[in-house]
Amino acid sequence: MYYSLGDLIWIFLLALPAWYFWAGMAAKDRVRKIVKDHCMKTGVQLLDDTVMLDRTRIKRDRHGQLRIQRRYEFEFTSTGERRYEGFAVLHGQRITQIQLSPFHLD
Repeated sequence: MYYSLGDLIWIFLLALPAWYFWAGMAAKDRVRKIVKDHCMKTGVQLLDDTVMLDRTRIKRDRHGQLRIQRRYEFEFTSTGERRYEGFAVLHGQRITQIQLSPFHLD
């Protein structure tokens, strides 16, 4: 059985979104675990046990290779009364930044 170039292009175009979705779910789960651990070490609680994808772009890493960079937002609390926002940046397979907004320790 032989495939034409057109068939291969269609297979690739159909497989690309499936790969992107699968890789995105794996990345989100990885970031959620890392953010939850970071919040625990900081003494705050990750709310809803979730992170939300804010933006995706392609950017060069420190070695000059193109990688997908995903920015995730999340909410946390320090006292249980107020919600604060934070974000985490995943560049390729590496977390490059986790930032929590200023919060009160009451």
